[in-house]
Amino acid sequence: MEDVPASPKTCPLPVRRHPWRAEQPCRDSRRRVDVADPTVTSPARPLKTPDDSRVVLAHIMSEHDTNLYGTIHGGVMMKLIDDAAAAAAGRHADGPAVTVSVDRMTFLAPVRAGDLLSVEAGLERAGRTSMTVGVRVTAERWNHSGPATEVATAFLTFVAVDAEGSPRPVPALDTSSAGIS
Repeated sequence: MEDVPASPKTCPLPVRRHPWRAEQPCRDSRRRVDVADPTVTSPARPLKTPDDSRVVLAHIMSEHDTNLYGTIHGGVMMKLIDDAAAAAAGRHADGPAVTVSVDRMTFLAPVRAGDLLSVEAGLERAGRTSMTVGVRVTAERWNHSGPATEVATAFLTFVAVDAEGSPRPVPALDTSSAGIS
């Protein structure tokens, strides 16, 4: 191996020279490049709206879900958020999708046993194989007859996968209609 001067088309690290090619292109796995424009549709990549994948999950919180302070444990809400977001991502992708990251999760108000939690998830963005899902969580207080209170929001990133676990393309998203945020 010998050092090759770095240029925009080559890796800054040493690369192996091939007899038929002067330089080996960079194969840096940390560099992310979407080859296809995620807004372009084709018969292989249909267009969907956020409403096509919207999911609402409702759950009555119980004492089993509480922590030492008498409020619902954050991990219980995180699981419900991930479940709803995964369902929305899978619905958009027309198949399985896996959680890649929780980009942001904000707890806004405490939830108590007896509260009816509504977890609403919908697509915010669709790339070539990845999707960003927005989630809004509201609680109807069991002992209060007012409007529901927003208790949490989150944004998660998913990647659609095939049977072997490799990323696969997802439908494009019509961004003219609003998402969850």
